Amino acid sequence: MKATVPDWLRGVWQRTRIDYSDGSSDTSSRVFWLQGLSCYGDLRIATTRPIVKRLGASRDDDLALAHQQGATGHCHYLDGQAVWQREWGYQPVVDFPEPGDIELRDSCIIERAPSGAYEEEWHRLTPKDPDIHVWLREDGHARLLVIDAFAMLIERRSLVLPPLPLANLLRESSQDALALLNCEISYAEYGANSNFLIRHSTLPWREGQSLSLCNQQGEILPSGWRLEEHYSGISRHLSGTSASSLALPPNPGTGFAG
Repeated sequence: MKATVPDWLRGVWQRTRIDYSDGSSDTSSRVFWLQGLSCYGDLRIATTRPIVKRLGASRDDDLALAHQQGATGHCHYLDGQAVWQREWGYQPVVDFPEPGDIELRDSCIIERAPSGAYEEEWHRLTPKDPDIHVWLREDGHARLLVIDAFAMLIERRSLVLPPLPLANLLRESSQDALALLNCEISYAEYGANSNFLIRHSTLPWREGQSLSLCNQQGEILPSGWRLEEHYSGISRHLSGTSASSLALPPNPGTGFAG
């Protein structure tokens, strides 16, 4: 696939803050963005989200899950501005349906909404020029991005939802919580157990489990997937880059929202 973003934008990014035009800010939500040659995946989970063992356990827990966000699609960069062409996401609607002005500052980028609605700060988790593998499931209902020692799975609901916030649909729709909330977006890191371990997920009980879809080289393990993007970067020549070997702190945990 032809690259639609510059090489310095490719990799894995963690958001450290977002400042809104009303003066409020968020520095605690767990927000990750994986950017390939063109395809992207992102996940945003508030620290206040409960850890539940199943959907439908309680109304309050389901409503908290309904505020999670994440999406996938293609990013296009031109003249300092990024446009996210969203294909599908956790939310049926987008918080900020506008491009982002991108400013590179060493190992971080500043993203600003042209309208002034927000400013975000993102920090790079991968080395420059990382390996990239992006896989699409043959039914078109899941994408897997593997970038260096990080991976993200973004599934697509079979249910088509109206363009309303998920929390509103949960309150007003006749659909049950399972139909609305059963949409997995999982962020994983390659660890000492020689596997990709899920750190954060829209399905909280998946956290701590193995992703079990690909190996360290980014190669898919089960059948029924096709390769969308592949790039061999400098990290392929390094001996085992990972969050720990890069001396990164453990990840505790909106621009393009989904």
